Amino acid sequence: MKYAFKKVRRIILNDLQTKKHKVTLNDLKSFAIKGSQETVYAEGTDGTKLAAFDINKVASIEASNGSVDEGYIALQTGTDVVKVTNGSSILIREEFEIKKGDTKVTLSYKAAGTEGSEIKFIYKADSNGMPKEDYAQKSAVSATEFTYTPDSKEITLPTDAFSEGDMVIVDYYPTFSEYEEISNEANKFSLSCEVIIDAWFTDLSTDADVPLQLYLPKGKVSGEIDLTAGDQAAVQNITIESMTRSCCGTSKNLWTLRRYDMSDIVD
Repeated sequence: MKYAFKKVRRIILNDLQTKKHKVTLNDLKSFAIKGSQETVYAEGTDGTKLAAFDINKVASIEASNGSVDEGYIALQTGTDVVKVTNGSSILIREEFEIKKGDTKVTLSYKAAGTEGSEIKFIYKADSNGMPKEDYAQKSAVSATEFTYTPDSKEITLPTDAFSEGDMVIVDYYPTFSEYEEISNEANKFSLSCEVIIDAWFTDLSTDADVPLQLYLPKGKVSGEIDLTAGDQAAVQNITIESMTRSCCGTSKNLWTLRRYDMSDIVD
């Protein structure tokens, strides 16, 4: 029978030991199954080939995902997606245009940090709207220093430092009740997982869609990360190298492709 390789529905990655689900990628734009082997030859006189030996058989899958999945990034970095509670590591930038007579600006959120140095600096914007002249936070206002009142979230501007039409730029860290973070640590590396790929063939004789499943008992997730954004949204590239299990008695299977019919499920 002949088939057309039509579409990949999803890639499921499970923990290698517990089989617990880790990531499902289901916005796939492209998918490829790749494999190769190295052939070495025993040679005789004048380079004649007497025998061939095949070694170093490898297999992998490569794909691109239209969305960026944080769980897959965690697999690439070898760390977990961590939920942080009451954290204050996210920078917020606010900009305020000074009106005539303004001596204060009020932040949208309360700045976290040690009392008296929550904000540290504010800036006067240059003609391009970028931070230029800086002013430090102190306990009393001066020509070069400002104060911050946490309860009211008010910044009292330096004396005569800002005029009507000037822009004040404030970078600060509020406290979030929760957020998620992934850390890319130098001593942690990409993980290996059990990999299951659901896809479709098309039977060229009947035009019927035939489901198939590709199974990798052990797949090493590539640690190469390239998320490039610009005139188009970033695409998440996926490369998983198939490996064999090293435990005693385990097979040397790199992958298994299974074609099936849902009507053959035994109830």
